[in-house]
Amino acid sequence: MLINDFFTISDVNNEEGTIEAKIQLNASHQIFEGHFPENPITPGVVQIQIVKEIIESVLERTCLLKEMGRCKFMAILNPNENKEINIVLKHSIEDDILKISAQGSSIDKSVTFFKFNAKYA
Repeated sequence: MLINDFFTISDVNNEEGTIEAKIQLNASHQIFEGHFPENPITPGVVQIQIVKEIIESVLERTCLLKEMGRCKFMAILNPNENKEINIVLKHSIEDDILKISAQGSSIDKSVTFFKFNAKYA
């Protein structure tokens, strides 16, 4: 839905239960026309969808969000100020449920945009 349009994956590493992806945001995407034209802000629901699509792309499986645990949006993700971000996903599978701990931050990791825990079927 958003991959290769709203964002692209520029680099990905998947080792031992951790996915680390660098993504580039499309600052000219139409989402920002309404959220907000002069001060673009990436909506929280879009950040959650980005994580889902990275999981699906890297693990090559379809995911359905089953449960959202702790979820914090800690800084504004403005695509003009942060065109590229780093996303770290720690994952495990138990009883066919994918457990994810996600964190999105600036490339230098000085700013954390979001953190959440989720379960996907």
